[in-house]
Amino acid sequence: MKALQPIRRISKRMFYRVFLTYSLIIFLTMTVLFVFLTDYYSDFIVQREIDRQETIINEIKSELQGKHQFVRQGIQQLYQEQPLIEDLAFALQHDYQDYIGYRLDKFSNSDSFVPYNFDIFVKNYFSRDPESIALRIRNESLGTEYMYLFDHSRWKQGNHYKEGASPITDEPSEPKDMFVVEEQINDPVSMDRLGKAMVYFGYDSIDGLLTLTDMPAKSAFIITNEEGDILYSYGKAPASLIDGLSYSAEQKKVDDHGRYYIQSSIEPVSGHMVTAIVPEKEIAQLFTYKTTIFFLLILLTTVAIILPYFALRGYSKRLDEIMNKMKEVQEGNIDARIETTHVDDDLTDISHTINKTLDDLNDYIDKVYRSKLKQTEAELANLQAQINPHFLYNTLEAIRMKSLSEGGRTSAKMIVQLAHLFRYSLKSADLVPVEDEINHAYQYIELFKVRFPDQLTTELYVEEELKSLYLPPFILQPFIENFLIHGFRRDRQDNHLSVSIHKMGDTAKIIIEDNGTGIEQDRLHTIMEGLKEEVGSTSSIGVGNVHRRIRLKYGEGYGVEIKSIAGVKTTVQITLPFMKEVQ
Repeated sequence: MKALQPIRRISKRMFYRVFLTYSLIIFLTMTVLFVFLTDYYSDFIVQREIDRQETIINEIKSELQGKHQFVRQGIQQLYQEQPLIEDLAFALQHDYQDYIGYRLDKFSNSDSFVPYNFDIFVKNYFSRDPESIALRIRNESLGTEYMYLFDHSRWKQGNHYKEGASPITDEPSEPKDMFVVEEQINDPVSMDRLGKAMVYFGYDSIDGLLTLTDMPAKSAFIITNEEGDILYSYGKAPASLIDGLSYSAEQKKVDDHGRYYIQSSIEPVSGHMVTAIVPEKEIAQLFTYKTTIFFLLILLTTVAIILPYFALRGYSKRLDEIMNKMKEVQEGNIDARIETTHVDDDLTDISHTINKTLDDLNDYIDKVYRSKLKQTEAELANLQAQINPHFLYNTLEAIRMKSLSEGGRTSAKMIVQLAHLFRYSLKSADLVPVEDEINHAYQYIELFKVRFPDQLTTELYVEEELKSLYLPPFILQPFIENFLIHGFRRDRQDNHLSVSIHKMGDTAKIIIEDNGTGIEQDRLHTIMEGLKEEVGSTSSIGVGNVHRRIRLKYGEGYGVEIKSIAGVKTTVQITLPFMKEVQ
């Protein structure tokens, strides 16, 4: 039992448990990695080589597609120029002598001294490609044919050109070692088939591509048509493999006196199949790092076990200190702090985070306490502001009846309007219809007009769709009051105030505009900064009060914006969400 005590002590220490577990994992991982690395690395190299061959195949297909695009554009240009396509149509539908006469007649009737016909066009256009060897234009039904040679030497080397034959009329032999692109030619009016154009290209660009490409493994590339005829080959491959190729896009592994990797892809425009054949023995020459990897794994295993041992010892001591401090906090000492080091690691971050959390906790406790005090004060101020408003309304009603009995109709009217204002203030709803808010603003303005008759005109407009809008109460009154107290010009008869409510997307825009004294820019800047910082007193209903209520209820995308030109006008824009019902 005594012999087991050291083991038990070790098992209780997190440092030793982590180190032993980590060492076991490293050892097992390196062992498994060593066992399977050869197969894995072989598959990796094979796949990398296959991917490289696929890239080369795609580049070859791109070269073939480029030739087709080049020929198609040339034929399209013929169609776009009517004299050229008419000239070609005549040539294909008549023999060569008739065509020569046609060209002479056409040139004699032309105002230009420079002849221009399809013969000149095709020579200029198709000779631009350095790989263009020849062009054949043929009408199969009439047997009419025109032949153009752009590279006589290469055409003769392939035995394509008959000595003594006319290069524009005689039929050449079938091409070899050339890539042929065919394009149909139709009559531009009747769209009947006139013949076809066949352009013969060399494989210089593909030869250059395969020659310049860095290929560690010696591969063979073959281009065949749908019938299996070999059009082009590069490199060496067993004839039995080539004969056994099927016309399909595939990747496969074949054993034929050795293992070969075959990858085929079909070029969709020409229908030619491009095949790459890679012998495995060529790829096997790349496996020269096995011994190096073995010793590297031994070295990494040793380092991976020794270095963490010393690092974990320091971690263990610091972790013990963190646990001791957390126990102090658990016992109620929230002023306890963990001593941090200059080492930038996870334990340092954890220590800073715990210390910051404890600091925030202390601040939060103080903040909640102060918030409770402020909330109590605000509730008290709200109760004081609402001391029996029914008493004021009943008193005003008694004064109005007395004024009517004594003949004071103007005073009675003002009392009625003031009573309406008080009655509106008694509503405790969080949202009110826009019609109630507009009516409240109207009563307030009319009360002011009694004092200053014929000096103020007003305009209250609400879009029909917005008459069912709900909005917070007392939104309009503070801004109207500001105009009547600070912007109204008593020495003028053309004071004007307009209130309009419009819908813009998913929002409602309230525009309050007056032609009063306006606001100086410094003062306006101070007001807008106060709105941004939401500075104000909760004991008053003013501009800041309206802005804060809207922001608190709907979020930062809504609120109040003020623009003013001193001595000219002031415009207030209030943005609210479009709400047709109380939520």
